Amino acid sequence: MARHKKIERRKELDRRRRRREKRLKQRIKEAKEAAKKAKSR
Repeated sequence: MARHKKIERRKELDRRRRRREKRLKQRIKEAKEAAKKAKSR
């Protein structure tokens, strides 16, 4: 039982980490596009 809980916890952490990475990538993409717009002006 304890082992099972540990695995579930690891899954939850992985899911959270992936979500955070996605958000970071999105932010980087937006920042790059904003920089391009600023340069072209």
